[in-house]
Amino acid sequence: MLSIENAKQIVDEIMVPAALAAGDLLKKEFYKRDFAINQKSGQSDLVTEIDLKSSNLINSILKGMAPNIPIIDEEDEVITKFDNIELAFIVDPLDGTLNFVHGLTEFTVSLGLVYKGKPLAGVVYHPVLEDLFSGVDKLGSWKNGKEIKVGDEKSLSECLVGSGVPYDPNIRESSFIKPFQLLMNKVREIRLLGSAALALCYVASGQLSGFYEYDLSPWDVAGATAIILGAGGSVLPIKDNTSFIFDGTIVAGNSIIAPLLKRELNI
Repeated sequence: MLSIENAKQIVDEIMVPAALAAGDLLKKEFYKRDFAINQKSGQSDLVTEIDLKSSNLINSILKGMAPNIPIIDEEDEVITKFDNIELAFIVDPLDGTLNFVHGLTEFTVSLGLVYKGKPLAGVVYHPVLEDLFSGVDKLGSWKNGKEIKVGDEKSLSECLVGSGVPYDPNIRESSFIKPFQLLMNKVREIRLLGSAALALCYVASGQLSGFYEYDLSPWDVAGATAIILGAGGSVLPIKDNTSFIFDGTIVAGNSIIAPLLKRELNI
């Protein structure tokens, strides 16, 4: 069995160096503004050659330092199933690609360590601000080495909440516009950052009170949800009897706000 202490060692000695190396690459290429762009599933779902460079760099570091732990990477089309994988790294080499392409600074490197289908540890790095988030469930979470905790809001009216827009235009009405309209007058305000990993880390640090989104992928959330759990927060699927990592819907906040958001959004 993987212990919490072993998970912290993997974070500090393997995941942090990989995230920092990839972040340095992203920051350099972000300011150069010279990269090829391709479209994936739709006009908002893009991949750049920098996504792939970052993926290759992270994979080389993880495989070199932890060869026995499989890697599930957004840009790796070979691994498509999660069945029977007890322990794995889940990697988003560039979360917030659309922001990156348009010159917005809200993008991250996100690495998660998932054990038996649940987030155990995570590292998320915001290279432009040089903000490094890390955390281990049941142990703690940190931003640039200082311990962080989720906020202490007790009602939705106190909350600054993050969300995101689904790539698929066919579900935007049901999975963005309708929930947004439902919540916009119940919370203090809603923010769209364009990086689910970054927004979730802001929940962990108390900068956002909560977060919700539909139609997400495991690499969007695996790392940051572990950081929220380490910071004393709660992460739930919006839809009952599903997984917030593998089934696409997520709501996060403290132990009061996350269930309140879930109740409002379970429509």
